[in-house]
Amino acid sequence: MDISLATLADRHLSTEHSEQLALRWCGDDGGQRDFSFVELAGAAGRLAGHLVRLGVRAGDRVGVMTGRQPETVIAALAIWKMGAVYCPLFADFGPAPLLDRVKVGEIRTLLVGEDAYARAVLPLQGHPECPSRLLFLGDRLPPGCVALAGLLHEACANPVLCAPSAQAALLHFTSGTTAVASDGAGRPRAILHDRQLLPLLIARGRQAFGIAAGDMLWCTGEPGWALHSLFGIIVPLALGATILVDAVTPTPTRCLTLLADQPVDVWYTTPTVIRQLMGAGTATARWSGARRLRLAASVGEPLSADAVLWGMAALGLPFRDSWWQTETGGVVLAHRLDQPPRPGSMGKALDGVTLKLAERQGEQIVFLADGGEAVGELAIALASLAPWRSLGGEPGAAAGEFAGWHLTHDLVRRDEDGNYWFLGRADDVLNLSGRKVGPFEIEAALMAHPAVAEVGVVGRRDAGSCEHVVAFIELNPGFDPVPALGRELRQFAVETLGTVLAPDIIRFEEHLPRTPSGKMIRSMLKARL
Repeated sequence: MDISLATLADRHLSTEHSEQLALRWCGDDGGQRDFSFVELAGAAGRLAGHLVRLGVRAGDRVGVMTGRQPETVIAALAIWKMGAVYCPLFADFGPAPLLDRVKVGEIRTLLVGEDAYARAVLPLQGHPECPSRLLFLGDRLPPGCVALAGLLHEACANPVLCAPSAQAALLHFTSGTTAVASDGAGRPRAILHDRQLLPLLIARGRQAFGIAAGDMLWCTGEPGWALHSLFGIIVPLALGATILVDAVTPTPTRCLTLLADQPVDVWYTTPTVIRQLMGAGTATARWSGARRLRLAASVGEPLSADAVLWGMAALGLPFRDSWWQTETGGVVLAHRLDQPPRPGSMGKALDGVTLKLAERQGEQIVFLADGGEAVGELAIALASLAPWRSLGGEPGAAAGEFAGWHLTHDLVRRDEDGNYWFLGRADDVLNLSGRKVGPFEIEAALMAHPAVAEVGVVGRRDAGSCEHVVAFIELNPGFDPVPALGRELRQFAVETLGTVLAPDIIRFEEHLPRTPSGKMIRSMLKARL
């Protein structure tokens, strides 16, 4: 069968994998639900038919706000099967962020869980922009909603038989950390990918993670994030692997328990989860070991060198950093599978990806010479990426951000061997005594101290326009935010980084501001100053 997003649910029905495990869901009470490829395809087919019966048409944008449930995966497959656009949304959104996305995405159909309905949808009842078609996942069906669980089991008189050429796509909203600040956080950017994304995504998944039929892939990203759609649903199903979905938000104990109990081959998680594991020494020390884990990878924020080495010591294999953006539709930088990762590096460009380093000089963009060590803004040739466009009136890749290049706004260093090292967002770069420094260089040094769980670094200018480094620090359990520890951390930074880069001010915070996908919101840190 030709593969497309529309036929993803049915891809393995006529193969030897048809009765194999396609999806395993682990509940918070220890329960477990398993779906073979046949069962998953059947549920998706029934839901696709009911969506058409309810008035959803090919090309419509359908929001899914059902969280860490198997119904989220089934909904995505059903939406693609009938040719609509899958738009995942974070289940913990309130009414304001939901309304923003519904308006930008022109979402008229929403699949929503019980808690999300009470938190975000109910306050919007009567609003002209509120989705008019609501499919509800829960026990107490509100007025005007359709029971989603019933549709998944009820046969449809007109099943959907979607041709491989059906127009199916994804609409993702970026984290908002790079947009103009609004109420302390950035507005999200809406990125629409079409069906051409799929072959590129499969190739990148194979190259970066070596995923094969029979593997189990556990992606801990929230379902509202592109990470979950691309590597938590599409890549494993396309390659005949098993999806592991956990109902519980990752904690150190939960992660270690699932890795010991479930036959996870590839674990794709975030630095936030890894840092929590590093701070949970007791839980890790008592761990019996992973059942089958062969590769652990990270994405979302840069991964410091100590986290890579900690993985080797605690898990028996290093964490491998990777880099990509919602716009790129898949991994761009990763470590070669036949080589150990370079700790602190994001890796090298994958095959088929053309990169350059750029400098912004006023209104001009100047590209640096290829090869050798250099520092600049990472730029990706649009020809290396699947076509995408931005909604809401913003310029997108269809027209080219700059003469055929996607400018990422990420400042990186390229070393002599072609490895790339993250320095910071272009807007977050600090100017310290004439030296441009990315905040991550300082953050990574501070995170090597055993007291530090998370750190966010920003700059603050004084009356003389000199920039000073301010470090906001979240502590590991067992450490108290006392002045003596602040002085110790300052001295540790001086010894590690030197006096120019060491923070002038250290502030302890109980929680650092992050987006739902785990990215630091530095605009909110600056606002706290």
